[in-house]
Amino acid sequence: MPRSRIAKRQSKRTKAVVPVRLWVAGSKDSHLAHTLDVSNQGVKLGGCRAEMKVGDKIEIQYRQKNAQFRVVWITAGMGTERQIGAECLEPGKQVWGEHFSEQADEYEETK
Repeated sequence: MPRSRIAKRQSKRTKAVVPVRLWVAGSKDSHLAHTLDVSNQGVKLGGCRAEMKVGDKIEIQYRQKNAQFRVVWITAGMGTERQIGAECLEPGKQVWGEHFSEQADEYEETK
C-alpha cells in the first residue's frame, strides 16, 4: 500500500514544454529532450535518451543560454525515453529567461 506525505518544494514549478539540448559531463555528444516543469531550482525533463545516472552533472541549453545541473532522479518512460529531475547548480543564470516566484508550494509524495 502506498504511503503519502505532504512536503514543500523549494520553489514553485511552472509547467513549460520547450525543447532543450543537453550534454552529460565527460561526453561531447549532445542529446535532445524537452522540459515538462521548470523552476529557479531545477527542471523536470522528458524524452531523455542519454545514458546517465543520479548524481551526474549535465549541461542544459535553452535557446542561447546554458547552465549546469545535477541529476537527482530518473524514471523509466516509454521505450528508451526517460524522465529526469535535475537540480540547477547555477540558479542565478535564469536559463529559462525569467525569474520565477520563490513561493514554496505543497505537493503530495507517494511511496
